[in-house]
Amino acid sequence: METSNSANTTLSQIIPAEVCFSCDVCCRFLEADSPLAPIFTAVETEKVIAAGADPSLFRPQADGRSTQIQLKPYKDFYICPFFDPETSHCTIYPIRPLDCQLYPFALMRSEDGSAVVLGVDTLCPFGEEHLETEAFQRHIRDVINYIESEEVRTQIAANWRIIGDYQDTVRVVHRLRNSNSLIAMLQTN
Repeated sequence: METSNSANTTLSQIIPAEVCFSCDVCCRFLEADSPLAPIFTAVETEKVIAAGADPSLFRPQADGRSTQIQLKPYKDFYICPFFDPETSHCTIYPIRPLDCQLYPFALMRSEDGSAVVLGVDTLCPFGEEHLETEAFQRHIRDVINYIESEEVRTQIAANWRIIGDYQDTVRVVHRLRNSNSLIAMLQTN
């Protein structure tokens, strides 16, 4: 599977589709207002709404540009409204947000709050099992190059709510270069 953002830059997905479709971690949340619910950049929100999504599904965020998806109840937990729990497919997969494209990677504050880091969520069974493999290590380098590209860094800076709080289940693999300005924005809001 391959994904792309608004540019010609392409980010490949290392997790095989059949693994994703058989997993029960992604797109499911324990609380309706989970801070881990996907964040959409302004451009991504517009694109999904143009494709037919209800604008009321998107909650504005503190950066004034990004939005967070409103989760919906499903059984005894909550799911992304674009997630089909019967098939485990994403109904907006070709235009899903960067936040989802990155998974099992996550952008977050470092544990001490001094930097923005990229990590691998160890709750993802594939990520946890394959993290130390040569193929996954190569993929980590590709993801780092992707998020450090000027276009993606600009997108992150304009929509800084995509940077989550520190999570102890996420293993840090990279500290974003020159993340001081991003940290300053996070600390003032």
